[in-house]
Amino acid sequence: MKKGIITGTAYAFVHFTVEVVSFYLMFSRFDATTALWWAMALLYDALAFIPQSFFGLLTDRFPRLNVGAAGLGIMACSLVIKNDIVSVVSVAVGNALVHVDGAQQTLRGAEGKITPDAIFVGAGSFGVITGQLLAQYEPEGLAFAIAVLMAVSIAVVFIAHKKNDASEKATGFSITADRSLWLITICAFICVAARGYIAYAIPIEWKKTVVQSVLLFVFMGAGKIAGGVLADFMGYRRVSWLSLLAGLVFLLFGNEIMILSLIGIALFSMTMPVTVAILVSAYPDRPGFAFGITTIGLFCGTLPAFFVRPETLAEHQLTALVLTAVALICLEICIKRKGKL
Repeated sequence: MKKGIITGTAYAFVHFTVEVVSFYLMFSRFDATTALWWAMALLYDALAFIPQSFFGLLTDRFPRLNVGAAGLGIMACSLVIKNDIVSVVSVAVGNALVHVDGAQQTLRGAEGKITPDAIFVGAGSFGVITGQLLAQYEPEGLAFAIAVLMAVSIAVVFIAHKKNDASEKATGFSITADRSLWLITICAFICVAARGYIAYAIPIEWKKTVVQSVLLFVFMGAGKIAGGVLADFMGYRRVSWLSLLAGLVFLLFGNEIMILSLIGIALFSMTMPVTVAILVSAYPDRPGFAFGITTIGLFCGTLPAFFVRPETLAEHQLTALVLTAVALICLEICIKRKGKL
């Protein structure tokens, strides 16, 4: 577990870096109030999320491939590419490659512990808001700071690949119910998509200042990390119910009350490591592919929010209630009933 925590923390830094670069690029090159920005955001999401399962299959077959270093190199190029569309494409593809590499490194040989992967994934939220703020304020020495972050991240990835045993597999997870593999996959996918839509379309009228924006992403990232720690400590089923039911209560009534909304966001984010663990348990020899299923589910869940959102708070509350019920049913189907699970 100690080795896993070290790896998870190392890749948390890498994940933080790639999100800083990605969102700095997106917010510095496009005006977020225009339709063009939303089109580029949709393009970015599609290329950053959908290919991860396919890249994952590649790294599952050839675990010694250092796709993380390749992804960081592509992202570095995106910062100097003049054409905005090409730049968005390259930064998104690079981001996808780094995500897959981080998943491989934190899940192989995990010995049934999801905390390392949760630490890795959770750090991305901190990078997202940091990248946005850097694009907004353009502080002096920014180019040098980004270059340092990228250089250190590349070094971390090379060191991780040198030290980690590529023969290890994510065989420690054994939480899926004795059901059809297709049923487990579909249910986990639906759960991720439902959570993604609720999180993306949630009304937050209170978010009006920079500090409030920072708090939003801090609680989101902290929730993902806490979900991993608690799942290892108290079990996946308990965390699922705590996350979705308690989180829903806070989200439904937190539209204009910041602290309620933040607690709800943190709680709702805790399901992320649960769904990853379910799929890795179902595909123990293909952790990259399993992780990629969750990112495709997240994209499919957020996609409708680009075009359709509940018009009133009551409509949102009803939508959240229905989707949460669906997610809970799917999780109950996926997680076996045994011990502390």
